[in-house]
Amino acid sequence: MADDDTEIRGLVRELVTLSRRFRGNAERLHPDLSFVDYSLLSEMDARDGARATDLVGLYGLNKSTISRQVTALQRAGLVVREADPQDHRARLLRPSDLGRELLARADALMYREVDARTDGWAAGEVRALRGLLARYNAGASAVAAYPPDS
Repeated sequence: MADDDTEIRGLVRELVTLSRRFRGNAERLHPDLSFVDYSLLSEMDARDGARATDLVGLYGLNKSTISRQVTALQRAGLVVREADPQDHRARLLRPSDLGRELLARADALMYREVDARTDGWAAGEVRALRGLLARYNAGASAVAAYPPDS
């Protein structure tokens, strides 16, 4: 952990800014596509299908929240449900053709923005940022261990 509280506050501001930028990019592509929708579609695509319970665990959300999100994506024609070949009782969620098309456009926009923002950076700097973000994202969340201030 960083020793200086100012550094942690600054890091939080930067992470919020980063999140806001990515959220804005996803929402510009489709009026009904939120950053959460983009994240879910992206995860389903990266895993070549995901069960709702996988998404619940990954995002730390309750089943009803994931169910509502997935149902909305399905109604919009962005997600299809298929039998899970590993477990015939379960259903896999995958982006539909339309969902993949929208995801590809969102990814291209995200890649262009990151490429533009890192223009002039050395490859090692981009690799270092990627490594640090991967390390940060792999860290266990300690939020549950700290009760909110009263």
